[in-house]
Parts: sequence; structure tokens; C-alpha cells
Amino acid sequence: MKKTIPLLLGILVCLSILALSVSCVTPGVVKPTVGYIPPNWSLTEDTPYPGYEGYELGVDWGLITYTDQVDYDRVDIWYGDIPSDLRGRESDSAALIAYAVFEADVSGFTPDETGMMSIDGCPAGYAKAYDASLDVYELEIVYVKGKTCVDVYALYDATTADEAEVMSLINSIHVP
Repeated sequence: MKKTIPLLLGILVCLSILALSVSCVTPGVVKPTVGYIPPNWSLTEDTPYPGYEGYELGVDWGLITYTDQVDYDRVDIWYGDIPSDLRGRESDSAALIAYAVFEADVSGFTPDETGMMSIDGCPAGYAKAYDASLDVYELEIVYVKGKTCVDVYALYDATTADEAEVMSLINSIHVP
């Protein structure tokens, strides 16, 4: 009996150290949550990270898409590894705006407005364009939280109501 007590204490100490070390590990890419989904919107895609290969080696992405079932406005929330252009520059306005402009180009639009905003308590660069032929806005927003890069693409009708719905959804994005 006396020999089992030190053995049990040793096991307990080892388990405590293991539990503490696991809880202190910083997680990698974390899937964002969305706190507000407007009426008539629904989740239309949920591809977990690393479901999509990025433009650069070692940068992979997951995708969450919400779509308005009435007029098909949509918000794509890409989340993944931090691209090399943003590593070490996660709060740099110029880098965040430049990456949003790059992503806008990849999405096929030329922004007529760029700037900074705050999403999920983080600085975010954005690029926005109005397409008069379709009467829609396209919006690209990029920010980094922890080890997760979030790239939001939105396409929506050029109405005050639709913009309010889109921005309410975007402003409710949270990386835990």
C-alpha cells in the first residue's frame, strides 16, 4: 500500500503537467463563428480547413458561405493560414489593404474604394466596388486574428437594406 501512494502521486503529477502543457498550446487555424444570420439567409457551404489549396504553397483555406435565399446576395468567409504577405504585418494597414485589393482582383473586380475597418476587434483592410451594370456591390475584407487569416468576399444588391444585412453578418464574425 505504501508503494502505491508514491506511484499514484507520480502519475497524478505527470497527468497534471500533460494537461497544463496541452492547454497552453496555441491553436493553429481556427474556424470562425457567425453570431448573426439575417432572416432569409442560410448556410450554403461549409468546407472545413484545409479544404482548399491557396495560391502559395502551405497556405490552405476553409470556406463558410451564407446566401440570401430571396435575392441571392452572398457572403463567403474564407479562413486559413496567414499568407506570407501578411506574416509579421498582421496589423499593418498598407499590407491589409494591399491584400484585400489582391483578393478583389482574384475575385474579378477592380475596387473604387479601399480603406480600413475593424472586424472581430482586429484591424481589417477592405476593397469595395460598385457594378452599375448589375447594380451590385462587391466587397473584400481581410484581417488576421491569432494564427487565422480571414478573407471575406460579399456580393450584394446596391440597396441600403441589403448592405445592412451583409454588414450585420460580417460584423458578427468571430474567431474564437
